Amino acid sequence: MCGIGCRTTLRHLINRRMFSLRTLRSIVAIGTLSLLTGCLTIEENYTFKKNGSGTMEYVVDLSAFAEMMESISKMGGSEDAKDDEGPMPIGDQAQKLKDLPGIGKVKLNNKEKYIQRLSFKFANIEALNRALNVLLPDSSGGEQEFWRWEGNTLVRRNNQHALELGEGMGKDEPSDSVDPTAFLESMHYKYSFTFQRPIADRQVADGVTVDAPNAKQLDLDTDWSVIMNDPKALDLRITLEQ
Repeated sequence: MCGIGCRTTLRHLINRRMFSLRTLRSIVAIGTLSLLTGCLTIEENYTFKKNGSGTMEYVVDLSAFAEMMESISKMGGSEDAKDDEGPMPIGDQAQKLKDLPGIGKVKLNNKEKYIQRLSFKFANIEALNRALNVLLPDSSGGEQEFWRWEGNTLVRRNNQHALELGEGMGKDEPSDSVDPTAFLESMHYKYSFTFQRPIADRQVADGVTVDAPNAKQLDLDTDWSVIMNDPKALDLRITLEQ
């Protein structure tokens, strides 16, 4: 059970304007957050071509809130929840991406109400970095070089976006019995990569699970307990064969 942790997560999402006020009123009235586990999963899915261009899909999965929201929609006097656009609207980011040089084919897939998928094509690594500064801002307000090529090695360096998102998620009040570590472990951040050349080596932080379906693919998975203990947990290096 992760009632308090999910409640804290919800407050954080509200502060970031990911929930509408109508939904908030319904949630407070019903208080069913204690039924939830694993509140959040974020995915970054990439394909890279030899010329440096590629595609990216950004996924925010809040489907753990679905049961709660469906309960709200069935309760009398909660018609607002039925009409709500969902807990994670990222249409503004999609529109901003369309205006960036080197970014094209921006698509927002919100057919699954609690899973938002935003995909686009990037012309080069510079364009990809511009896009990620829109998708993954932090409180500094500065520009971050998320990706760079060092010869055949693709290097990722993160800002404080994930760390700030996790701040407070596992902090329980003294009277709460919820294990904050268990709650953070239930929330995941995932990468997936597909290249046109085989992968020769990879360097990831401790606590990151590695899966290589084939020589040109790499899947990485970690959780927020790792991220909160190591701010560089999402940094990585992937070296391709010549």
